[in-house]
Amino acid sequence: MTGYQQLIREGMARLGRVGAADPRHVEGWMRLEHGCLDGLSPTQFAAEVMIALGCVDAAPTADSERLAQSMGL
Repeated sequence: MTGYQQLIREGMARLGRVGAADPRHVEGWMRLEHGCLDGLSPTQFAAEVMIALGCVDAAPTADSERLAQSMGL
């Protein structure tokens, strides 16, 4: 698990969405908009986790998995 995925897990916990999605999938969706997540403030990162969770919820799991794999996650 990457450091980002740990932060994503913590963010999902704060949102009351523990286990709602594979952190790799969330990170993949986040990286579509922000290739490098280092530049996000903590507030921006949390907002992007929420947006990415919406994408995970809306997309078939296979699409999220392919996206994560395409980014080497």
